[in-house]
Amino acid sequence: MNTLLWIFLTLIALWMALRYLPAGADRHRPLVELIALIDLLSAPLLALLVWAILIQAWPQTALALVELTLVSVWHLGYRTGSGPRSVIGRSENRNRVSDPASVATLSVMTLNCRYGKADPQSIVDQVRRHHIDILALQEVDSSLLNRLEKAGLRATLPHLVEGSPTEVDNGGRNVLFSRTTPEDSRPATIDLEASSVPTMRVNTEAGPVRLASVHPRSPQRGARQWGLGIERLARINVAEAPTGEATSEDRPGTEPAFTIIMGDCNANIHHPTFRSMLTAGNLRDASLSLGRGLHPTFPYQVMGLPPLIEIDHILISQGIRVNGLHAIGVPGTDHRGLVADLILP
Repeated sequence: MNTLLWIFLTLIALWMALRYLPAGADRHRPLVELIALIDLLSAPLLALLVWAILIQAWPQTALALVELTLVSVWHLGYRTGSGPRSVIGRSENRNRVSDPASVATLSVMTLNCRYGKADPQSIVDQVRRHHIDILALQEVDSSLLNRLEKAGLRATLPHLVEGSPTEVDNGGRNVLFSRTTPEDSRPATIDLEASSVPTMRVNTEAGPVRLASVHPRSPQRGARQWGLGIERLARINVAEAPTGEATSEDRPGTEPAFTIIMGDCNANIHHPTFRSMLTAGNLRDASLSLGRGLHPTFPYQVMGLPPLIEIDHILISQGIRVNGLHAIGVPGTDHRGLVADLILP
């Protein structure tokens, strides 16, 4: 029994250690999936801790307690707002004195629509209920866009930019809907081996905001492409065009003051590549920054399972404050959506 405990605890320790791989080393299966499930290790660790105590295996008890404590500390990060760039963001917000006239608020929502099967009326109802200003959808097809229009979405969010069709569309196109007229929009902003990343720039009282709807390649369709896709999301915050040439957004005086990236990232904060991307892109995860716990989004309505992991994200540039964030359910899709109220001082 003691030997079996050692084996289980050693395997879990190795599993947890995957979190500390160098960025890019997680671009292999099954590492991607194993790292995504690290948040769930607290349950088996608690069981092993109780088992070790019952048979009075004290060395194993100590190891189980250390491992459980470490997983709990990682969970606690979602209660304290600690994580990549979150401390910087909070410091900026505390020290910055804003002119009340230059403060803007945005309500944003993101949802993976599962091959266009998400219920359009439910999406429209959520948009109206939460007074959404910007809606980012992934895995969208023409049929869903038509059904959304019939359900009345364009009456609330009339402006649409669609991602350019690709041969590797990762389940469908990415789209953005806006309540206000964009100053600029692009069907493909960065070069990805996945669904194109549409972006738009809208003006607010606090300054221009760049918005993007993203869906990097699922690891099941290619772990290497998954990793490269995550890494390149950092480029959105510097408006790098696929050709590398300067665009109107890159010229002085037109650079957006803020960036908001939304979508199914197929990754969570435990993936080294995802954390590295946040640092390289000077971005923060809204859920982590809010400090009110995890917001699991996947799976949803699958074999009776509750949502277990948070792979859908709203990523924000420095200076944006998160006033609230919660997950929502929409029939027809296997992801929960995220709704966030953001303050742009």
